[in-house]
Amino acid sequence: MAVYYIDPVNGNDGAEGLCPDCAKKDYEKLSILPGDTVLFKRGSVYRDKLRSVGGTEEAPVTYGAYGEGESPVFCGSVDVSSPADWEEAAPNIWRCLKAVPGEVGNFVFNEDECTAAFHWEKNELSQQGDFWDARFYGDHWREAQIPAQEILLWSEKNPGEYYSHIECVPYGQRNLGDLVSNLVLEDLCAKNSGVHGFTGSGRNITIRRCQFKNIGGCAWSAKLHIRFGNAVELWTYGDDILVEDCFFKNVYDSCVTQQGPGKDTIPAKNFICRRNVFDTYGMAAFEYRDKLPAYAEFTDNVCKNAGCGFAMLGIELPRQSEIWPQPMGHHIFLWRIDGAEATDELRICGNDFGPAPVGAAIYSIIAPEAEAQMVLENNAYTPNDVMINHFAGKSWNDFDAYRKATGKDLTSVLKEA
Repeated sequence: MAVYYIDPVNGNDGAEGLCPDCAKKDYEKLSILPGDTVLFKRGSVYRDKLRSVGGTEEAPVTYGAYGEGESPVFCGSVDVSSPADWEEAAPNIWRCLKAVPGEVGNFVFNEDECTAAFHWEKNELSQQGDFWDARFYGDHWREAQIPAQEILLWSEKNPGEYYSHIECVPYGQRNLGDLVSNLVLEDLCAKNSGVHGFTGSGRNITIRRCQFKNIGGCAWSAKLHIRFGNAVELWTYGDDILVEDCFFKNVYDSCVTQQGPGKDTIPAKNFICRRNVFDTYGMAAFEYRDKLPAYAEFTDNVCKNAGCGFAMLGIELPRQSEIWPQPMGHHIFLWRIDGAEATDELRICGNDFGPAPVGAAIYSIIAPEAEAQMVLENNAYTPNDVMINHFAGKSWNDFDAYRKATGKDLTSVLKEA
């Protein structure tokens, strides 16, 4: 079981890579075996996705970090900070000259500022940070004929002069890391993806102490004016999944989700999401859909600023979604679940639910028999002008009435306003 060290700047592919002083430059040239560990130098930035491989149940493959400093970053954006990257196409309308691989879902300005506003029509550009891309597709399956690049940004002056730094966040490779069976991801950062962070399916997957920043925003359906992008997505199935001690900031849709192709979704077993901090997301910190899990926990997490951030810029609320005109922007979002097995269980316990100014802490539109299989206890709720929870087919503003009617959250508290 080898431990490999990777330094993309000073590494040498002729070296063994088995110590920090003999680090390799390119991890993709390694012959990874079950039980091996690949450590990336802290402070390094990879403008590419993490192409991970898995091990065995007894010997998973681990990807992590070594040294001092910030977590290694896997980044999907293009630096367009130079004034030479822009030309004025019309008064205050600037065209990006640098090649960008795929349609644009977001811009990140200065130091991780997600203040750019996506627009579906270029004639809507009217204030600082508004942007449009001719390559927004007609539907979410992506058309074969791709229009020529035309990326427009409204700015008082050349964007390269107005902002100290600009990252253009495109569709690119769709995600920043692959989730496969028997895998551990630790102390890594997924940053600036136009669609997803880490995605896939499998068994025995741990994501620990990772960061997810500025994820999503590309068009899912131009016809419906819906965009998308999740930070951690398990598709179709996920067994023995652990997401713990991670940090999420500025996610277009959901920070963590298990979902799949409708009736073909396999209920997750032992899907544990705990001790994470979720801050600023457009859909949910935790989204569960299609099938109730055989067993899942969302416990001891801090959730704040649901329905905030770049997902809500430049639009009229409620934001467009597949459940519009119902509100979007919740800490927990449960939908498309039309039944449950008697042994299914979803536990939502010990969480600190902060502000959700346009939605609810928990927004459930699933079958009553599925709601009956949920355990809610020891949560702390923040008073909310819109609703506290939506449960049992009703929006609740009265916390005591909600608990009495549903029998849920009997040991939970409503924090002082």
